[in-house]
Amino acid sequence: MTILEGSVMRAPASAGGVVLSRWSQSAPAPLTDYTGRAPPVHQYPVFPYDDQINQRLAIWQGDISTLEVDAITNTTDETLTECNVVSERIMQGAGPDLKEEIVTRALECRTGEVVVTSGYNLRCRHIIHTVSPKYVAKYHSAAESSLHNCYKNVLHRARELGVRELALCIISSPRRNFPPDVAAHVALRTIRRYLEQHPQPQLVVVCGASGPELAPLCALAAHYFPRSAREADAARWRLREAGGAAGEPDPPERRIRIIHNPHEHPDARAAEDDTSLCDEEAAVEAAAAFARACSPDTQLLLPASAPAPHGTRHYDSDQ
Repeated sequence: MTILEGSVMRAPASAGGVVLSRWSQSAPAPLTDYTGRAPPVHQYPVFPYDDQINQRLAIWQGDISTLEVDAITNTTDETLTECNVVSERIMQGAGPDLKEEIVTRALECRTGEVVVTSGYNLRCRHIIHTVSPKYVAKYHSAAESSLHNCYKNVLHRARELGVRELALCIISSPRRNFPPDVAAHVALRTIRRYLEQHPQPQLVVVCGASGPELAPLCALAAHYFPRSAREADAARWRLREAGGAAGEPDPPERRIRIIHNPHEHPDARAAEDDTSLCDEEAAVEAAAAFARACSPDTQLLLPASAPAPHGTRHYDSDQ
C-alpha cells in the first residue's frame, strides 16, 4: 500500500511490493489565470500535455534502496565513497560485495558522468552511480549544464542496459549547495525531453527521502508534465526557460524573454517588468509547497512571504 500526499507517493513502514501511482493519476493543482495581467513568456506551450509521457513518471517519497526495479541511481563523489543519506543506504543494502567491487576495480567517476555496478543484495540489477557538480553562483550556467549531464547520462546508460524501470534519486545532494528550485528545473526538463525521444526506460521513479527534498519537484512538475491542456497553457507564463532539444539549459546569450507579440512591446524592459508578477507568485507557490512539507517547527522559521528556497540549504545531518 502507498499513501497519497498531494502529488507524492509516500512509502509506508514496509516498502516491499510498493505500488507506485503514475504522475498522470495525481490531482492537478488550482490554476492561476494570468490572461490580461502580463504577457506570456512563450507564445505556445513548451511542454504539451501528453498522457502517455505522464504515465511514465512517478514521484515517490521513501528509501530508494528498497525499490524492486531494474536499476537505481546513487549520487556520490569521484571515488564512489561519499557518505550521504542515499549512498549510505545503498551501500548498506547492497552488502560488502559492492564496496569490494569499487576497491578492486578502482572505480572512479567524473562529475556529470556515470559508472555502473551490480545491485548485489538490493532488489535491483544495476546501480548507476553519478557525481553532481558543486554549485557556485559565479559559475551558475556551468553547474546547470553539468547537472543536466548527470541526469542525461543516467537515463542514457539505463536505456543501453535495457532498463525498463529506473529509480532516480535527486542527484544534487545537499552538500553540493545547489538551489533546490534550480536543480528541480534541470531534473524535470531533462527527464521530460528524454522520455519524449526514447521509449525506454518505460518508467522513471523520482525518489526523495523526505517531503522538503521533494517539495520543489512537486511544485514545478506540472510545468514540464502538464496533466491537462490548461496546465500546459498556464506554464507559458511560469516557465522562464525552454531549454534545448535534450533539455540542456539555455546558454546565457539565449536567456531572453519570448513574448506573445513582440511588435506590441518594443520596450523589452517594460515586458520584463510586466512578467515580474508571475515570478513573485511562482516563488510564493514554491515556498508554500516547501513549508507544507516541513515539520511544524521548521515552518515557524520561514518568513510569511519567503522567496523560492534558493537560500535554504539542507545538510545530510538534518535529514
